[in-house]
Amino acid sequence: MPSFDFITLLWWGLPLAAAPIVIHLINLLRHRVVRWPAMEFLLASQRKYRTRILLRQLLLLLLRVLAIVGLVLLFAQPRWVTNLGSILGSSRTRHVVLLDDSYSMGEVLRTEASPDVPPTTAMTRGCTMIERLLEELVSTPGQQDFSLGLVSKLKQTSNKASTTDQDSSSSSDKKPEDNRFDIYTEIITPQNIDSARISVKKIRPSASTTQITPAIRNITPLFSGDDGSGVLWLLTDLRKTDWAASADIAEALKPLADKGIEIHIVDTATGDSDVNILPNLSRSNLVVERIEMIGGTPVANVLLPWEVTIRNYSTSPSQQVSLAIQEDLLDRPGVQVDPIQPGDIATIRFESRFQNTGGHTVQVELPADRLLLDNQRTATVEVVDEAEVLVITTTTNRNSLDNDSFYLTTALNPGTSAATGLRPRVEPPKALTTLDLNTFDSVWLLDVPRLDATAIRPLEDYARNGGGVVFFVGPNTDYKAINDSMFRAGEGLFPVPLAGAVDLLKDQQNPNAPDITAEDHPVVAILSGRRNPFLDAVNIDRYMAVERTYQPSADSGLRRLLSLRNKNFLAVEKPFGKGMGVTFLSTAAPTWNNWARNNPSWVVVILELERHLARLRRQYKTILIGQPIEIDLEQGIDGVDIDFLLPPENRIVHEVASMSQDGNLAAVMDNTLEPGIYRARWQTAAGVRQEWTGAVNINPTEGNLERLPIAELPESLPGISFLYDRADSLKPTNENRGSSSLVRPVLFTLLIILLCEQLLSYSVSYHRAHKKN
Repeated sequence: MPSFDFITLLWWGLPLAAAPIVIHLINLLRHRVVRWPAMEFLLASQRKYRTRILLRQLLLLLLRVLAIVGLVLLFAQPRWVTNLGSILGSSRTRHVVLLDDSYSMGEVLRTEASPDVPPTTAMTRGCTMIERLLEELVSTPGQQDFSLGLVSKLKQTSNKASTTDQDSSSSSDKKPEDNRFDIYTEIITPQNIDSARISVKKIRPSASTTQITPAIRNITPLFSGDDGSGVLWLLTDLRKTDWAASADIAEALKPLADKGIEIHIVDTATGDSDVNILPNLSRSNLVVERIEMIGGTPVANVLLPWEVTIRNYSTSPSQQVSLAIQEDLLDRPGVQVDPIQPGDIATIRFESRFQNTGGHTVQVELPADRLLLDNQRTATVEVVDEAEVLVITTTTNRNSLDNDSFYLTTALNPGTSAATGLRPRVEPPKALTTLDLNTFDSVWLLDVPRLDATAIRPLEDYARNGGGVVFFVGPNTDYKAINDSMFRAGEGLFPVPLAGAVDLLKDQQNPNAPDITAEDHPVVAILSGRRNPFLDAVNIDRYMAVERTYQPSADSGLRRLLSLRNKNFLAVEKPFGKGMGVTFLSTAAPTWNNWARNNPSWVVVILELERHLARLRRQYKTILIGQPIEIDLEQGIDGVDIDFLLPPENRIVHEVASMSQDGNLAAVMDNTLEPGIYRARWQTAAGVRQEWTGAVNINPTEGNLERLPIAELPESLPGISFLYDRADSLKPTNENRGSSSLVRPVLFTLLIILLCEQLLSYSVSYHRAHKKN
């Protein structure tokens, strides 16, 4: 029996076949009987040929009815599953399976009673459905072309378009541009179905996220030339983050739908039956979203603070779990994670200490839940012997108790009793032109009157590339020169324009009010909130005022750290390129204030500011799965041969560095398909061995297992005709799989019917005889 792609059009169109009969009956009712002699003679002649004329008219009426039925069938697109369909229609159907292999497909849907039986995941359910499809195709009459591609491979663009008219080819005979397919246009036969099954069984979820749209566009050429006999099987777990706003997916599917390609959306993670099997197992999933060093100086034997963010992708609170921590793959005591509310996050902090210099790793991991891959995250840190800080001052007597550099360097490096890993280096302003500023964690300028253009240029280049620069003003500061050369109407490194030094007058109405207040900023967060006795003890006698007319633009990024009780600035920062410029509008030494004299809050703020600024230079780029690793090298100093060690087996891949688009020498590793630790090793021209260590992590957003409701799927694919199937059921809602399209034979038959109708209509109609000349 035939089936139809658009059965609704068939039922709506078939009643139109009665239109010629109705028109014929209406015309009979319109006849009037008028007797006149000449007509009687004609009627007598008609009675003689009445049977022949009636048969012709009935045949003409039948042809017209069949013509309308044929048009309806064309719109309904009939198919035939039996051998007759292979004779009448196309004997070949192209089946393309596009399998979403994003890591959310590793979600555990059900577990078996026996520990020896692996759990059922969305991926295993999808692979089982593909195997059943292969079984059905091999038993279907006619030749069935089969292609299988993974989203993680097909989302990548190919230099060449895929060939579409491959009658038969094996996996070993793929063209280079078709290597993205696991199975490429094979004719499924009893002889090769076993090899196809083996290819399917090898499939595992990748560590990537879903990008279905590029994959659909890359498989579209496979259907070129098909006349509606193609079938697309899109196997996916229907995550809401990917499908709720899927206008791009609908746009990619539209060319296939317009061709009449049969589109199946196959749900691999439907949970209706799973809830009954595992009533106590919800779709909760804890995800490690971030791990980052939030301060400190990465120096040997110095405590480094770390922060981990964990999100609960669930509709119910999570249970208390333990966060396991490893330093250089060695276990250390874990941290308890309290229950997290649905959709909320928890922030966990801990400290680590490394005794040796070089690259080190910190890895955190949650207990197993429904999705394993997002329970782990890794970070790396490059530990050095010490971090050098450049202090610029014009004072010659640097050990004087009234000298700014004395109080600043003491705060940065209090001594062995409180090791910070910082080594201040005090230099005059001319050192800005002779030293390589990129070797310093930060640069501090203390009551420097003015700077020449030759010193300003390298200082701003340092900040533009991610460095932090701090200015302390004082009695020697030439505020007009600062405004002209370093503020430059907001274009320079200095954050604000100065108006000169003024005294902080006493508040007669509130004499006990503190002189300074801490703003909402991470540097002074430990001092903000309730009244702090250490800040209350700070007295500001004199400060450098900011021009009253100055109004920072909304996009300047200007931010206060500390304010005076008269609401004026005391400490303020402004981004400059990738770095930052910070200004304290008073002295570092107890000249205009008493802050640095025996007040612990002074040391706290200075150290936190140094960590805040140095963090800009030490920001480790977050590398996600699929993003390239680029190692910058120094031309003439570093060798061009780089060995990359890839996880998980430390497989060595050799690369040769080349010039990048910006003119720098760089080695690039594009094969970042596995999460973990990546290392790069090379030698300098002098034979010194160099090593880089970095971490590649998964995109945590894929851990959101919220599914798109099936009722909303048509809204997500507007204008696309598709069929919804469940991967745990072999029979979908229609029965057209492996059928042969009858569109072409119906079209040929319709043309013959219309031709016969025209000929018969001409033969039964009256034609005036032409007079001969």
